[in-house]
Order: sequence, then C-alpha cells, then structure tokens
Amino acid sequence: MTTPVAARNPALPTQATPGPGQEATRTPPPTQRAPVEAGPLASRGAPQEAGAMAPRQSLAARQGGAQDSSCGAAAQASESAVQRQAHALFERARKALLDRVPLSSRQFSDIVALAVDSRVAESDRRALAEAVAEHPQGLSALYSLASKEGATVEALSIVAAAVARRHQIGLEKSEIPEILALPEPVRLAVALAQQARDAENLQFHGRHRSGFYRLDLAPASHSRLFAQALQLFAPLATREELRRLAGEEFQRWKPVWGGFIEMTHSDPAIRLQALKRTLAGMQLPPVLQRIADGDPTHRGALARATHQQWAFEAAVMFGGLQPSGLAGLEGTLQSLARLHAPHLRRQLTERLALTAHAGDDAHGYLQFSAPFHRPHMRSLAIALHPLFAQADGPARPSPQLLEVLGSSDLKNGRWLHRALKDLTLLADSECDLSHEERRQLLEHALPASGTGSQRCRGFLDNLRFIAIAVQCATGEDAQSCAVLDMLTDLAQSRNRPASIQSVIEPALRLAMPGAGARDESTENLAGWNAFLSSWRQPEALIVHAQNIRSNLDEDDGKEAVLSALERFADSVVWSQEGLARFQALRYATNESAHLAEIERLAPEAYAQWKKPVALEASAHPFPVEDTDHPEDLLLCGTDIASCQSVDEDAQYSKALMGYVIDGKYRMLLVRAHDGTIAARRMVRLLLDEAAGQPVLYVEKLYAHTGMQAEGPADQALMQLARRKAEAMGCALVCAAAESNEEDETLPAYGGVLTSLGSPAPFEYVDAGHIDADDEEQDEGGVVEGGRYTVENAYRLQ
Repeated sequence: MTTPVAARNPALPTQATPGPGQEATRTPPPTQRAPVEAGPLASRGAPQEAGAMAPRQSLAARQGGAQDSSCGAAAQASESAVQRQAHALFERARKALLDRVPLSSRQFSDIVALAVDSRVAESDRRALAEAVAEHPQGLSALYSLASKEGATVEALSIVAAAVARRHQIGLEKSEIPEILALPEPVRLAVALAQQARDAENLQFHGRHRSGFYRLDLAPASHSRLFAQALQLFAPLATREELRRLAGEEFQRWKPVWGGFIEMTHSDPAIRLQALKRTLAGMQLPPVLQRIADGDPTHRGALARATHQQWAFEAAVMFGGLQPSGLAGLEGTLQSLARLHAPHLRRQLTERLALTAHAGDDAHGYLQFSAPFHRPHMRSLAIALHPLFAQADGPARPSPQLLEVLGSSDLKNGRWLHRALKDLTLLADSECDLSHEERRQLLEHALPASGTGSQRCRGFLDNLRFIAIAVQCATGEDAQSCAVLDMLTDLAQSRNRPASIQSVIEPALRLAMPGAGARDESTENLAGWNAFLSSWRQPEALIVHAQNIRSNLDEDDGKEAVLSALERFADSVVWSQEGLARFQALRYATNESAHLAEIERLAPEAYAQWKKPVALEASAHPFPVEDTDHPEDLLLCGTDIASCQSVDEDAQYSKALMGYVIDGKYRMLLVRAHDGTIAARRMVRLLLDEAAGQPVLYVEKLYAHTGMQAEGPADQALMQLARRKAEAMGCALVCAAAESNEEDETLPAYGGVLTSLGSPAPFEYVDAGHIDADDEEQDEGGVVEGGRYTVENAYRLQ
C-alpha cells in the first residue's frame, strides 16, 4: 500500500520565524489568496495566513524602516524552504503517477491539489498536470477540480486542458455536473482542449463537435471556440467543409446559449430586447461595440431586431480575432451592417470570418481588399476574395474590373445584391474550373466600351449568364459536360467574345429539360428569354434535371422522373400560354384518377381548391399566401433547406415533381422581403371514401430559424388553412395530435384518408401512412405512384 504523498511530508512553512532575540515585527498584510484547505500544501496547526507563501515586505514597511534586515533574510530563507519542499513533493507525486502506482481517491485528490497550488513553480505544475492526465485515473482529476476552491483559474485551467487533451470526455453527450461547477474560464479550457483533440484525431468529416459541448458557455467563450475551430481545421478540410463549419455549425451552437428562446422569439420586439441584453453583457471590443450601437432606432422593431441579430452573430464570429485584425475590418463590417439583405449579409459575414480565422488574422485579406476603397465595394471584396486568395502566387483584380465594381450604379441595393449573389455563385460552384479560369471569365464579362454606367450594367448581365452556367456545369451527364466544355473554352480564349450571352445561351438551353430546348422557334425563344428574366432562380430547373440525370439509377425511376420534368418545363418555359398551360397540366383530371374522383364527388369543393384564398391585410402582420406558382413549388425545398431541394440527394428529391405537377398539392407560405419562402406548410387534398368527400390535410411546418411551430408566423399559416377549408366546405386535419390555442388535445378525425394516385412518379409524404404494398410507414418518406392511406389524422376544423 502506497503511503499518501501528503502523509510522507511535513507541512510547508507559511510564515517566517524570528531569529533568536528578535521580536516579530507586524507588517501590513499583502493581498492574500483564498486558503488551500486540502492537499499536501494545506496549512496545518493553529489558524494563520493559510495557503499563503512567506509574506514579502511591503514598500511602506521598507520606507518606514521598521523591518529588521535580519528578519527579511529569515523570511527569504523560509520562502526558499517552501519552494524546495514544494519541489520535493512534486518529484514524489510525479514519480508515483509515472510509475502508474494505484492511488486512493484521497491520494489522487492530494496530487491534484498540488498541481493547482500556485506556490509550486509553474513549470512543475505543468509537468505534474501532464502526468496526472497520463495516469489511468487521470479523467477523475477533471471532476475533482471543482472542490479546489483556493486555486486560481489559471492553475485549474492547466490541469483541465491537460486532461481534456488526452481523454474523450463525452462533452457532447450529456451535462457533467462536476465540470459545470468549474469557473467559466476552466470550462472554456476544457472545450478548447477537447476541440484540439478532435482535430488531432481527424474527427472532422465536414463538421466539428464543439457546437454540441454541453458546458453552458457564454457567447464570448464560443467566440474562442469558433476562431480555434477554423484555425485547427483549415489544413484538414476542403473550403466547402469550412464554409459549412463557419455557417451551419455556427447556427447549431446558438440553442445552447442562455436566452436563446427569447433571442429567436417570433415577436421582433421581444427578440430585440433579448439581443440587446445579451450584447450588453458580452464586454465587446470597441469595434464590435460600435456595430452593436448602430441600432437603426428610426426603423421598426423587425429591422432593429434583424440588425441586432447580425451584430450578435458578428460579435461571436469575430470576438476571437486579435485587436489589430479586428480594427482593420471595421470598415468592412460597417459596410455589411448597411447591407439590407439579411440572408446575403449572413453568408458574407460567415465567409469573412472564415477568411480571417483560417488565415493570418485577416492581414492577408486586408491587403487584398485595399483597392476596394469605396464603401459599397467592401462587400464585393468579400465575395471575390476566394478566387484571388487561392491562386498560385499573388493575384489581384485588374484595374478594369475594379473600375466597373466601383461604379456608382452598384450603390443601388438591387444591383449590388444581384452582383454579390452571382459573384458568390461563381466562387463557390463545384464545377471543374480552376480559380484562374474563373478569374478569366470575369475579365471576359467586362464590356469593351461604353459609359461607366453602361459597362457596369453590361457586366452584370454577362455575370448573370456566367453564374447560371457554372451552376449548370457540376453534373456528370452529357449536358453538364457540354456546359463545362463551353466555359473552359471561353475562359482559355485570349480574345474577349463580342457577346458572352451568345456564347453561353446555346449550351444552357441544351441542358434544359423539355422538347423546346431543342427547338429554336420564335415562340420557344420568347419563352426562354422570359424564363431567364422573370424567375428568381432560373438555374434551379437545370440543376435539378442534372441532379436526376447524374445521380439517379434507371432502377430508381430515372426515366419517369425526367419525363415529369420534361412535361413541367414544356408547360412553364417552352410555351406562350405560360401559367395557363401549367394549371391545365397539374389539375387535369384525365391524368389523375385521384383528382377525377374528387371532382366527381365534390365538384364545387374541387373548383374552390384551385382558387387561392387570402387573409385580410390587417388580420396578421405576416404576408401569407396560398399558392400553386410553379417557381414557388419547385423551390419549396431549396428556399427552406429540406430533402426536396433541387440539388439534394436524388433518392429523395426525385419526389419533388410530386409537389409541383400533382394538383392535389398546394402550398401555404410566408413570403420573405426578397421574394423567397421564409416558412411553408404543404396542404394536400385527400379523399375520405367512406364519407364520399374530400378532406384538407395540412403538413408539418418548414421554416427558417426563428419561426417556430405555433408561433405567430405559423398561426397565420394555420389561419389561412382554416380559411381554405371554409371556402371548400370540408374538414381540416393534421398529421398528429397537436395543441390548439386552448392547450387542449385535438380530437381524432376517425376516418381513413386515401390518395388514389399521382401524375408524378413519386411524391414525398411527411405523415405516417400505409403504402400501396400495405406496408405501414411510421415516418415520412418517398411514395411511388401516389397510392397510400392515412389513418391517424386529427381534426383541426
């Protein structure tokens, strides 16, 4: 049995002893640390200045001449004795640890106390902390730190970091009370060390784990984690993975912060106050404080809350930067603050954070962005930086490109937002073009002549075609390869073409689905031009077609899905009839046995189903719509990321045409300020065969962060659903029992609801259902042929 380290050694002296014949002189006591109550250096015997080393003479005592010099010498000798004895204890404790001697929990606790006692030399404490971490019982050291109340935060952090670097603590699985009891800086030290361990073990795979650490850290601590994550993983990850780290994972951290519920509350007034309180408690650097103080008080609560939300995210993303780098970015951050496009601003902020942290503390970026001297150009520098920073050797934008980007036309928010979006698409596209080739495409997009304004507008038009083309050159099908070959030839050409559009347009048309893509009639050309100019994301249709062509096997329904896409494109792009032809396609009862039966049983309800309903403008502050517009339906999973995104896994997104061309679906949505979808619920017209009547079935909510189920935006959608059911004279049901406004459980509908088929080969059903093979599916999934039943529905109205 090993003798405890503390028991083998006498207590260290804590006070100088007067020499023979000397009278102890009282001196003003120095500031004392809290007493060490346990461990080999704890005070023993009569109460005195426990845990303190021999007191040094104060300046006042020396000036007064009251202190005898021999007493001072005795104090120094006593202090040396303390240090010698502390080192001896360190040597014995370290040897016991390195020899893997079994230790009782008291013995191990004594050694940990020695490792955090500031009277031990820092080098000895660090060596002992490493030995503690290497010991088989090392993990228990972390849990015993909470009882070492007399230790400094710095001393605790040395041990905590050493242990965390060598042990998988499981911080992302559950809260550990012993660690939560530690001071915040120690918990941060644990998190930083654990994050570094994850990096050393290559536990990245496109995302890091610190967003899940259950350590109850403040936003300022997450700033350190955010900065270290980008620094650690930059050598290990692709730029796409780092962008996901800077964006998606940042969003994952937010729910662990105190006040998150109020900070994401659907009421902007509540959200604004919660954000201001959080920012006020973060002790921001001056640059970030000025950003937070730029609250546009002359605007409404929603605009102010949006600004404060961005200021908060910027504070976390950039709080870990060195002061010099942060000061250099102030003008760029102020430019982003004036960018009235929240989604685009967040995207650029994440990109800037990635550049600043993964590089040399923003200095390289500041050198690149120096020529972008006009305020509106600073956000353009963020979008362009990836194309130039990753070049082999120094690369800078040409004077001609800088001149066009400096045009006053781009002070117009609409044109600036369009340029930023297209430059971002060009930089981020996964098509097989080098950065040099992409830079050359930018040079070719510059018009050769014209006034400054004309050259700027011409550049933006050419850039739009290039951005669409690079999005359409990412697949492996023949059409994608043709677009890529065209772009490569264009980039490698030494001569600027007379018209970028005339070079790109033919290849884009060939990548489009639909018979009209191969027919250059006047009618088809007119439809094509209208499609390019009026759709907010015209490339989405090509990207979805390429996704299906490249990533779906023949056995998985590839030809059937492409056929549905052809019919859709022919109706909305290659047709002079436009929406009228699309309406005829999706509501045609001769193409859908399900719609034919509903029209036979309830013709008036079916007629009302095809007409949109609306709420009074004063009924709710959120702009909600009942829509069957083709672009909204196509982008229902892209504007709000879901498995039905146009570029999502083809095994799921093959069901997208079910929402688009099947007339038993409509969409209730909340429209964002930029025209995109902020929240949506799909509604489906099913049939109660026993009752011989249609039933309106409302699906689950999909929404951006901050819009929660049963929140004000969702309440507006549900109110619109009720208005729709009233107009049709049918029941309104939902997928599962929910709570209504009175917190009462909704009653079961009682009947069996049926879908008799679909003109699309697949559709996605969120609710539990029984498919055509009589197999019960408890969760949502892809259904082939549109034949299924739903038994567990609950009545909303």
